[in-house]
Parts: sequence; C-alpha cells; structure tokens
Amino acid sequence: MIVGSAFLVVTERKGLGMVQLRQGPNKAGFKGLVQPVADGLKLLKKEIGFTHFTNFNKFMLGPSFCFLLACLVWLVFPSYEVSENFELGFLFFLCVSSLNVYGVFMCGWCCNSRYGLLGAMRGVAQTISYEVVLSTVLFCPLLLMGTFDLTVARGWSFFNLLIFFEVFVLWIIILMAETNRAPFDFVEGESEIVSGYSVEYGGGAFAMIALAEYSNIFFMSVLSSVFFFSGPCLFLMSVVSDLYISVLSVLVCYFVIMVRGAYPRFRYDLLMDLCWRIMLPFSFCALSFYCCFC
Repeated sequence: MIVGSAFLVVTERKGLGMVQLRQGPNKAGFKGLVQPVADGLKLLKKEIGFTHFTNFNKFMLGPSFCFLLACLVWLVFPSYEVSENFELGFLFFLCVSSLNVYGVFMCGWCCNSRYGLLGAMRGVAQTISYEVVLSTVLFCPLLLMGTFDLTVARGWSFFNLLIFFEVFVLWIIILMAETNRAPFDFVEGESEIVSGYSVEYGGGAFAMIALAEYSNIFFMSVLSSVFFFSGPCLFLMSVVSDLYISVLSVLVCYFVIMVRGAYPRFRYDLLMDLCWRIMLPFSFCALSFYCCFC
C-alpha cells in the first residue's frame, strides 16, 4: 500500500506534466522513477513543527488516525492468495470509510489554524454527503452478486458495466468526490483556504496524510475494478487474476489523474446541490428499480 501510494504520487505529477505539455519530475533516477524515494526521505528527515498553544500528541493524532484507517481498508483486498475470505468485506469497508471524517476533522481542529479548520469542515460535509450516495449506488450491483465478500464478487461483475452503466457513471463521480479529487477538491482549495486541513502539517505528518489520501484513491479504484470490470479474472490463475485487478485499478487511477488535468474546480454549493438534489434521488430510484428487477 505504501509503495503503491508513493508511486501514485509521482505518476500523478508526471501525468499532469504530460497534460500541460511539460516533463514533470525527471531528476531523481531515470525519468524520475526514484522520485517517490527521494520525496519520502526528504519528508522523514524534516523536523515536524506545530503551532503555538497546540499539544504535540493531539497534533499528531489526526494524521496517525487517517493513516491507520487507510491501512485497515486493505484488509478486504479481494485476492485469491489469502487463506480465508472476508465474508463481510464490503460492510467493513463502509464502516472504515465512514470513520475518515474523524481523522480529517482532527487534523483541521488540532492544528489550531482557521484555514485548517475551514478546510476540515468543508471536507467533513462533503464526505458525509457523498457517503449516503456511495452506499446506495454500490448496493445496486451487490443485489445481483448476492454477497458482501469482494473475492467472491469478482466472478460476477463481467456484465455489471453493461447492466449498471448509469450506476457506474454515478460511481465515478462519487469516487472523485469521496477522495477529494478535482473537480471536487474543495478541501485543498489553494486559492481559497490555502491547502485545507493539512496546511500546518509538514515532514512525517504530511507524509502520513498524503499516503492516506492516495491509498484511498487506489483502493477506490480497486473497488471500481471489482464491481464493474473483473469478470474474466474468474477463469485465470490466482496470481494472474490479482495482477489483472491491479492493472485495472491503475488504469482507473490514470483516469482520475487525467480528470484533474482537464477540468477546473467547481463551486462548493454546486457540489452539494449535485449530491442532495440530483444524485441522491437518482440513486434511490435506481436502487428501487434494481430491487424489483433482481
């Protein structure tokens, strides 16, 4: 998870460089391939500074909590190599993902900064709003699969993209909103709130926040592969099947990066209107229709 998230960071920087007709990082190693190692060592060597009237233990609690939750969700990675299946893996993912708002709010509140608190409040409101739509949308393909075990669900998702195409479109929008990615990156509105809840964090604390964020993006891409693309892997060997899921997940991550390079940031009120007035009623209608269909 840590290695994949670190290389996803440099992949995003290189991808945005290609979109903007520039090279991106290219100094550390061949074509910048060692850039994640250089960035990680630089962050770990830095001293962690914190604001006045802030307790250091509370200051580090938020990043540590975010990093812990990012590691926990990988317990339900749908691999055929594990000895036991996680029968309620999807429900475990919903429970852990719902706790992310506490880590974000702790980061914004404990740093004793107005900009950090404002970014945390916006992030919490955005995440809570789209969690309802996320669970409603993903229950649609689960009705057809009939299981919460993501490993078993991999063999049923070959035709999900065709049957649940409108659900897939909603899921892509929710993926970018839940992970605070452009055009929904209001938590890190640099022109408005100066990098949001992570504005006062540096060194190892910022490294934990960045790894947690990109790890969540990677795992949401894994869920996209499992629920909508992974049917043919049922007929492959276990190792090749896991590689197939990983490649699909990387392609979804590339798509998220390209969206950031192509679309500007929306207004915050339009984001909330999109959730409560359009996506939530449409997701409930889709779930009701597929309940009758299944």
